Amino acid sequence: MDIINSIKKARWESIPCVCGKEVMDSFPIKECLSCKFNQAWLSVPQKDFTVNDNIIDKNGKVTKKQTKTVKEITLHRGDRYQDVIGFSWSWT
Repeated sequence: MDIINSIKKARWESIPCVCGKEVMDSFPIKECLSCKFNQAWLSVPQKDFTVNDNIIDKNGKVTKKQTKTVKEITLHRGDRYQDVIGFSWSWT
């Protein structure tokens, strides 16, 4: 899998985890940015995957069912922390 817009170390990776008792006891409950950004990174596929790419006619009916393998994705990152906001792919 090729990952475009991948970087060696994003800014968010320097943020320490604050999932301690003091955070959970405070009001309002704060969200741990480190865990939030890590969870987003873990959702990025690291291996090739397949998607359904059905061909549809003018009436919205499927005329042909097919699957394609995604071998390259582009990461969309936030500006401040360089966190993963999402990813996209395209094929030609």
